[in-house]
Amino acid sequence: MYASAENIAGYARSGRQTRPLILCEYSHAMGNSNGGLAHYWETIESAPGLQGGFIWEFWDHGLLQQISDGRPAGDDGDYSAGTTSSGYRWAYGGDFGDALNDGNFCIDGVVFPDRTPKPVMYEHRELAAPIRLEASGGGVRVHNRQHFRDLAWLAAEWRIEAEDAPGRAVPADLPDVPAGGSAAIALPAGLVRDLPGEGEIWLTLHTTVREDQPWAPAGTTVCTPQICLRGEKRDLLDRSGERHRPPRPGPARVGSGDAPIELDGAGLLLHPLLAAAPRLSVWRAPTDNDRLAGVAARWAERGLPDPARELIDVVRHGDRVSVRARYLDGLITHEQVLAAAGEAIVVEETAVLGDELADVARVGTVFETVAGFDHAEWFGQGPWETYPDRCAGGPVAGHRARIDDLFTPYVRPQESGGRHGVRRFTLTGEANTLRIRLDKPRQVSITRYRAADLAAAAHHDELAPRAECVVHIDAAHRGLGTASCGPDTQPAYLVGAGTYRWSWTLETR
Repeated sequence: MYASAENIAGYARSGRQTRPLILCEYSHAMGNSNGGLAHYWETIESAPGLQGGFIWEFWDHGLLQQISDGRPAGDDGDYSAGTTSSGYRWAYGGDFGDALNDGNFCIDGVVFPDRTPKPVMYEHRELAAPIRLEASGGGVRVHNRQHFRDLAWLAAEWRIEAEDAPGRAVPADLPDVPAGGSAAIALPAGLVRDLPGEGEIWLTLHTTVREDQPWAPAGTTVCTPQICLRGEKRDLLDRSGERHRPPRPGPARVGSGDAPIELDGAGLLLHPLLAAAPRLSVWRAPTDNDRLAGVAARWAERGLPDPARELIDVVRHGDRVSVRARYLDGLITHEQVLAAAGEAIVVEETAVLGDELADVARVGTVFETVAGFDHAEWFGQGPWETYPDRCAGGPVAGHRARIDDLFTPYVRPQESGGRHGVRRFTLTGEANTLRIRLDKPRQVSITRYRAADLAAAAHHDELAPRAECVVHIDAAHRGLGTASCGPDTQPAYLVGAGTYRWSWTLETR
């Protein structure tokens, strides 16, 4: 159990295998976990002798507890969407005065105690999908990944997603493909007509149950296979439209590109919609995997949770200003270059991590908005939580959600609510409209909690959501892995020493 993907691949190639290999456990669903599922299944599907495995386990074994007296609440409490009502919580080892316990090690399911699916369920749904898409010779090929069934039990529609255009959808006629077969399929002409001349174009086959099944009613989503029809070639300023946009008429507005860049005495950006200025972030609230694998302890020993910032210098060149700072006695150096561009502020950042920092949580920017933002809209992966090594189940599209709904309420609070591959996002509410574009697809999170808030809490009821939004833009973010029981994230998803560069635009409307 918990053999790595590389280990089972070696076994399949060894010549010693005489029967199918089924892993009794291979991915541990404790907290924000199950990184690497796609890698496992790519490996399993590469050899006929690798048949699959079992995720441990189905549901979190949290007991509904009344906080006032510490007694189990039975069916008296109220709960929904993974969280409990005020006055209750999901309890685990140590919450009943028990001195000998395993803490939250029993909180390790793919659904919450109330059976609400966690984000990993959508990841697994896509990896187990009966249909795969492949770009083939300028067209599309549909693969039936089932062993015994054709596609007649499924219904589908084609969806086109573009960064700067409304999505569109038309019904899809699935071809007659037997189990294990494939067929080329022509796209409806109207689907791809009059698309934007530039920018990304994504094609999704949204597949559902055609008729009621014993396990699902008609219309239940089965999978959302997706392929990229056209990649992005424009740079950040061309995508934002700021390179050639004339200034707005009227007086210059503080906090937009048509007014001077203002800094405080520490060289941090002053902006009317930001309660805390953009600064470097290299830490996350430890996941259960981070804690149990000892990674979180190493981060704390290095001082990564709250590294002291020392300003080196501030240099202005016309409408550009360069701010250099260092952290951890020079083990990290960070430069922000801020410039006006049309109606936006362009922020170009560089961070250099010394050789001693071989494994950090993230490298990126964190800032906080003022209160008054309620909704987020973004183009990237979603709509649910995704991370670098757990993102196969998040199709690229335009998504929208209440900011309060972006956070995933893991029973023991930890890093959560991230979205992978975000190209742009917009925050709206009574405060104003704040628009951010990123130089390339990045890991982004928008929640009501600082990382320190999450790390200090043992239960969800201990969290007090802030009125402000805490926004992370990561040039690199460590994978999740499954190290609470099993392998850590793959080397490709580690964040270590080296130079990181990222840029983004900030615009108010």
